[in-house]
Amino acid sequence: MTANLSVPALRRRIFLIGLPMAGGAGLVLHILTDISLPLAIGAFALLGAAVFGFVLSRLDPAGRRALRRRAGVGLVAGLIGTLAYDAARYGVVALFDMSFKPFHVFHIFGELFIGTNHPDALIFAVGLAYHISNGTFFGLAYTMVFRRPSWWTGALWGIGLELCMAFLYPTWLRIQMLNEFLEVSALGHVVYGATLGAVAAAGISRLAARSTGPAAAPVEAPAPNPSEVP
Repeated sequence: MTANLSVPALRRRIFLIGLPMAGGAGLVLHILTDISLPLAIGAFALLGAAVFGFVLSRLDPAGRRALRRRAGVGLVAGLIGTLAYDAARYGVVALFDMSFKPFHVFHIFGELFIGTNHPDALIFAVGLAYHISNGTFFGLAYTMVFRRPSWWTGALWGIGLELCMAFLYPTWLRIQMLNEFLEVSALGHVVYGATLGAVAAAGISRLAARSTGPAAAPVEAPAPNPSEVP
């Protein structure tokens, strides 16, 4: 059975993305209701984990194995996509000498988790870790949703994330340089999505090739020893 044939139907896979999307969903809930960010993420993570466990319990071993392999591909693709996202944002700001600070939001994220009574470096590190985990797990969710990843479906996924950010961030962060923010953010999310889709496609192709590779050669029985023939 190939990797693609083992993957459960979309209606099941879609229920699995609640857990990897918990970080982003928690942020949306925090922005809209001002509830504690860690509390919001924790609530979504618990609900997502319960649904995740229930869906997995309904799958056969082949389906669970296929999802586990896809999850590994998605995590790697999400991490690489996140690095590409940050590199693209930093690059465009540096290239065009913009005033917008693309990484300032990491400090805000960090304060939402641990407060302000900590060294700036620690606050920034916590915010950076949250940012990287979000991008990585968004990649996992993408790989679960799209049976056959590609750069263009990844780009669409990135554009969807960009639309959510463009709708929520300007008012929440009271961004002054809105045009620069939107330009940098849009480019970053397209780069993120395209990179995510391309890396995920390569990973899934390797899984499929490995699962449909040539079967092991049969073991031939040794020829009988003439002296042993009756």
